[in-house]
Amino acid sequence: MAITVKDLDGTIDWYVKNLGFSVRSSTENKERGTRMAFLETNGLAMLEFFGFIDSSRAVEGPTLKAEETGIKHISFYVDDMEKTCQRLKNAGAEFTASTPKRSVFKDPNGILVELRLP
Repeated sequence: MAITVKDLDGTIDWYVKNLGFSVRSSTENKERGTRMAFLETNGLAMLEFFGFIDSSRAVEGPTLKAEETGIKHISFYVDDMEKTCQRLKNAGAEFTASTPKRSVFKDPNGILVELRLP
């Protein structure tokens, strides 16, 4: 899954600190003006975050526009809903829905993230 974001470094930092991801690898394509980072958790889930070095100078294509970001939402299973939600609230996350088995909030890019118990 590739998610285009406005602030790649900020997004990486947020997912590492708040959802326990680690950076598997990253790459830069100076010719196209793009950067990518691959984050993983427990060797099971991997996300690709995609950003622009300088969106005003990005080489756009039929599916690549500097001002476009997003995805509908992403979901993760968590072992402890209460503990995970409290950690995210302490980091400034505002939840739009919360039940004992399912919680939803927005990441720093405005992307909905759903947490579920297995």
